[in-house]
Amino acid sequence: MRCGQLYFWHEAAEAARGGSGFTQEPPLVRGSIVHAGLAHLYMRQKLTQEGLAFDDYYSPGEAMARVAEKFEPIGIELLPVAERVVQGYVARRAGENLRTIAVERLAVTEFCGWRYTARIDWEYEDRAGKVWIVDHKCTAKLEGKVYQRYTMSGQILGLWHIGAREYGDRFGGVQVNFLGVNPQAYDRVTPEPAPWMLARFPGVVARAHEGIERERERMEHDPEYVLPATPSEYTCWPYNQPCPFYESCRWGRIEGAATIGVDIDY
Repeated sequence: MRCGQLYFWHEAAEAARGGSGFTQEPPLVRGSIVHAGLAHLYMRQKLTQEGLAFDDYYSPGEAMARVAEKFEPIGIELLPVAERVVQGYVARRAGENLRTIAVERLAVTEFCGWRYTARIDWEYEDRAGKVWIVDHKCTAKLEGKVYQRYTMSGQILGLWHIGAREYGDRFGGVQVNFLGVNPQAYDRVTPEPAPWMLARFPGVVARAHEGIERERERMEHDPEYVLPATPSEYTCWPYNQPCPFYESCRWGRIEGAATIGVDIDY
């Protein structure tokens, strides 16, 4: 939905490289490391609550170190920062008495006949018996605009639908678990309500799928078909960083992948 051209660049890059077409930027790497630590933290907690051994899971520090190695060299550079953030989080939340239901669970549902999936970071039950779906967010700085960012996030809207469908009256809601890096700060909040968009979200997902299929069909029948790109500083240079296919859209080609649209030769 962000940009049709970006979607198909990504698809072409995946086919050519046999993996993700997106480069790993520092914030994404840092977030991956922190997520690994929290996943093992809560999985060990879950097994302990159930009276089971957790030998198959690492300590948060061990889990983060192993993930950091996969992103060398930048992962090793960011590991100390991620470790400090998670250590602070563990100290801050040590007194919580919440029953962990699931960790990193793949949830599957349908919106208007289209398959919709979500990887849920953490689900817990509170003392009142309500189930909460939690998404961890590691952010450089925890401030007002960060809280507002997720009110209209498609990821969060999708989680609301999944929780309501799966848990019914037991569903408490969706929470964003913020871990601030500089300075270290922690907060767990429910995003502000967006009932109008929440009600329409299944249709939004369906229209996106229909658009992908429509554009794919047009590309197959017309090799010079122009995809619906959205050239703008908001899409091409979001969060003060270039889109991963910024250069591809400048020159009309992608290294190691088939050209999409017209390749202009300067």
